[in-house]
Amino acid sequence: MASAEIIRRLPVDVVAEGITERKLAALHQVDTIADYGLIVGLIIKLCTNGNSSGAITADVQLWNTTADVDLPPDFLRLSVPYYDGISKENQSILLRYKFDSNVNVFKEGLLEEKATFDSEIFFNILLPPIIFNAGYSLKKGHFFRNIGSILMYAVCGTSLSVVVVGLVMYGFTSFVRLPFSLSETFLFGAVISATDPITVLAIFNDLKVDSDLFALVFGESALNDAVAIVLSQTIERHSPSPGSEALLFDGRALLNSFGHFFGVFFGSMGIGSLVGCLASLFMKFTKISQYPLLEATLFILMSYLSFLISEAAHMTGIVSVLFCGICQAHYTFNNLSSDSKMRTKQFFEVLTFLSENFIFTYIGVSLFTSQAHLFNIWFILGAFIAIFIGRLIMIYPLTAILNVGRRPPIPMKHQHMLFFAGLRGAMAFALAIRNTSSPQMRIIYSTTSLIVIFTVLFNGGLTVQIIEWLKIKCCDQSSAELDQGMLSPHSHNRWDKSLLPQKWYDFDNKFLKPLLTHAKPSLVETMPRWCLPIAKLFTTDLQYQQQDYNQLNGSQEYDLFHSSLTVDIFA
Repeated sequence: MASAEIIRRLPVDVVAEGITERKLAALHQVDTIADYGLIVGLIIKLCTNGNSSGAITADVQLWNTTADVDLPPDFLRLSVPYYDGISKENQSILLRYKFDSNVNVFKEGLLEEKATFDSEIFFNILLPPIIFNAGYSLKKGHFFRNIGSILMYAVCGTSLSVVVVGLVMYGFTSFVRLPFSLSETFLFGAVISATDPITVLAIFNDLKVDSDLFALVFGESALNDAVAIVLSQTIERHSPSPGSEALLFDGRALLNSFGHFFGVFFGSMGIGSLVGCLASLFMKFTKISQYPLLEATLFILMSYLSFLISEAAHMTGIVSVLFCGICQAHYTFNNLSSDSKMRTKQFFEVLTFLSENFIFTYIGVSLFTSQAHLFNIWFILGAFIAIFIGRLIMIYPLTAILNVGRRPPIPMKHQHMLFFAGLRGAMAFALAIRNTSSPQMRIIYSTTSLIVIFTVLFNGGLTVQIIEWLKIKCCDQSSAELDQGMLSPHSHNRWDKSLLPQKWYDFDNKFLKPLLTHAKPSLVETMPRWCLPIAKLFTTDLQYQQQDYNQLNGSQEYDLFHSSLTVDIFA
C-alpha cells in the first residue's frame, strides 16, 4: 500500500515541481527585470544626490553694445573664473552655451538626465517589434475561433473601461480637490486601459493552460493596445483648450471624435493589411527564396515599412504593424523558404525579448531618475480604485452577454483569471511618458509608472497560485494541434457556425489564400470562368503541380476541428 501511495502521489509531485520551476523562470524574465531597474534607479539617485551644481543667476553685460539683442542669441560666450588645481592663480576660460529652448527651471543631476531619453524612442523603435511579434506569433486557430469574444473585450471592453476609469477619477479628484478636468481623467483612463499581461502569458504558455483562456487573454491584450492608443489620441485631439470651462465634448465634437477613432483605426488597419498582402505577393512571384538571407531582410524591412507609411499618413503605426504581422503570419509566412521562416521567427522573438526587457528596466530606473515625475498620493489611491472598478465592469457584465450565445460558455474561473490578468505594461508607460507638459500630465505619468511596476510584480508573481486556486486546466495539447492545422495553407474548416467567420473562411480559402500564397485550390478552380485569364495570371506553377485540393481535405482534419468546437455568435 505504501508503494502504491508513492506511485499515486508521484505525478502530483512532479507537476508541482514543474509549476515551481516555470514560476521561477517567468519571474526571472519579467519581474526580475523590473526589480533590476528599480535597484539601478535607486543607486543612480543615491549616487547623484547632492552632487549637482547649483544654479547661478547673473546679469550679463554686453561687450558689443551695437548688437541687436531683441531675440535670444544662438550662442552665448561667457568668461568665467576657473581653477585647474595646479596653478596658483585662477584662470579665465571662455564657455560657449547654445540656445536650445526657453528653460526657466534649472535641471540638476547630469547623470540622472542622461538616464532618461526621448519618449518618441518608445513609439518609433521599441514598441513596433513588440506589437508586430504579437501578430506574427499569433496562434491563429484559437484566436479566430474566439474572435467575437476577443473583439468584445478589446473594443467594447476597453472603451467601457476608459469611460468608467475617467468618470471615477473625475469624481475622486473633484472630491479631494485636485485640479483635473474631465478630459484629463478620460485621457488617464485611455492610457491606463492598455493591458500587457506578458508575465501571465509566459506562465500560460509554459503550463499549457486551457487554449481558449490563452486565446482570450492574448487576443484581448493584442487588440487592446491598438484601441487604447487610438482612443488616447482621439481624446487629446478633441479635448478643450486649457482653462476652458466646456465639457469634454459637445455634440459635434463627440461625432467628430467617433469619426476620428474609426477613421484612424480602420485606416491604420488597412495600411498594415495592404503592406502585408503586397509582401506576400512579392514573395510568391519572385525567386527571392533562393537567397534566404536577402529574403529575410526584405521581409523585416517591409514589415517596418507599414509602421512608417501609417505614421506618414497621420494614422497610427502601432495599429498598422499589428495587422501587418497578422497578415504576414497568415499569408507571407507560407511563401518563405524554410531558412527564412526560422530566421524571421527567431529575429522577432529576440528583438521583442530585448525591447520588453529594456522597457521594464527603464520603467524601474526612471521611477527614481526621471525629472518629470510628480507624485500625488490621493491620485495614486484613486487610480488603483478606478482601474479595479473598470476591470470589474469590463469583464463580468460583458462575459454574461457573451455567454448568452456562446457554446461552451466562458466559465466563472476563466472570468476570474481574465480579471486578474489585467496587468499594465509597456504600452501604458509609453503613452504616459509621451506627454508630461503640465503638472496634471506629470502626475498621470508618475501614477502609471507605479501601477505598471505594482501589477507586474504583484499580479505576475501570484499568477501560478491563482491558477492553482481556480483549478484551471493545464497541459492542454489541443492548442498546438489546432494551430498547426490553421498554419497549413491547405486547411479549410467550417468548425465555427457563426455567420461572419463562416463567410470569411470561405472567402479566405477560395480567394485570398490562392491569390496570396501557393495554396490549393487555385484561383483557376475557384473563380468563375469569365475570370479565367486573370486567375491564370495569379496562379503559379507550384499550384498547378500540387495534388488535387479535395484529396487534401481528409476526414481526420475535419474531425480535428469539430472535436474542439466553439460557437461564438458574436463573431
